[in-house]
Amino acid sequence: MLEAFILALLIDLFIGEPRTYAHPVVWIGTLIGYLKERAPKRFRFAFGFFLMAFSVTLFVVAGCALSILSYMISPVLGLLVTGYLLKSTFSLSFLWGISREIYEDLKYGRFDLAKAKLPALVGRDVSKLNEGQMSSCVVESLGESFVDGIMAPLLYFTLFGLPGALAYRAINTLDSMVGYKDEKHREMGFASAKMDDLVNYIPARLSLLLISVAAIATGHPLRAVKIGLRDARKPPSTNSGFPMATFAGGLGVRLEKLNYYVLGEGLKPCAVSDIPRAIWFNRIISALLLVIILAIMVMTGLPFDWGVFTWPAIY
Repeated sequence: MLEAFILALLIDLFIGEPRTYAHPVVWIGTLIGYLKERAPKRFRFAFGFFLMAFSVTLFVVAGCALSILSYMISPVLGLLVTGYLLKSTFSLSFLWGISREIYEDLKYGRFDLAKAKLPALVGRDVSKLNEGQMSSCVVESLGESFVDGIMAPLLYFTLFGLPGALAYRAINTLDSMVGYKDEKHREMGFASAKMDDLVNYIPARLSLLLISVAAIATGHPLRAVKIGLRDARKPPSTNSGFPMATFAGGLGVRLEKLNYYVLGEGLKPCAVSDIPRAIWFNRIISALLLVIILAIMVMTGLPFDWGVFTWPAIY
């Protein structure tokens, strides 16, 4: 388990994201997209529960089966496959890399290129944003993605092993694809959206504490706590406001989604020059998280043995 975790980190930091055709999350996303387009016109609410249960179960069973079979062939192959599968559930280097690319585009006035890359981080319309607003998008994403892209999958791996990380990533992928409130998705995406809220509830709130501790590096841990508690519920999302607001407080910047919310009111407006600082801050927080997780694994022997899975691929 510990070896697979370390291998997954090394893959992320030194190799990066798998190619699209070889990415497990792309595979489950393709299946979700296929089923979504074939949803019945009636009973869409019930279909949404089926979609969630089927997709999550299939992803977990297929991933764990592949891990187990690989270990049966060779312990080395099993370690490689398990590490690869675990790496697909979180992302450090991609988030830092795309944020750096957008920063370079904004810094040198390549605004069209920056707008073309921003959808990799945010789902909003960016066509009319100025450079400060685009910078806010990047910094905001570096805060929010700490939970769903890094902390939550690793937390569930620590508690439940590979099945926990795979289940979380499937749920989060479902929410990103069907968890909307428009006419097409409102009923079908209800189950996925609520399940995503549930699995992110504790990680989002723990992130307030973790980001605030890491804000010692910026010199403003108390401000991070203050802004986090004050502004966490301003976004309509149940969870995303906690990491975003605390991140804004730690950095000392004002983040805004036009016509929706402002985080860090009273702080200086976000500028292009704040993006490298935000990348650095995300790295500090991520490093703190990884140290804590490694310590927990070494001292407690987690993931906990539930008596259901006994193969070394799972643990």
